[in-house]
Amino acid sequence: MTGDLATILHDDLKLPGEGLTPDASLDEAGFDSLAVVELSVLLGDRYGIDISDAEIKSAATLDQLDLLIQRKRDER
Repeated sequence: MTGDLATILHDDLKLPGEGLTPDASLDEAGFDSLAVVELSVLLGDRYGIDISDAEIKSAATLDQLDLLIQRKRDER
């Protein structure tokens, strides 16, 4: 998991740091439906990438979420 994602999850979404491991599921990391929406909006505003709530929810782990974000950034 990149530092950018860890920073967003901890600093912006206020998810607890102990749950932010690469192999953690979104539930284990502390995601709820609001956090998913906030992350989608934040990624659009900050990085100009469009990631739907469904795409975020489909990531099995934080590492997979990180890969999805990187792929979307590369596609811009």
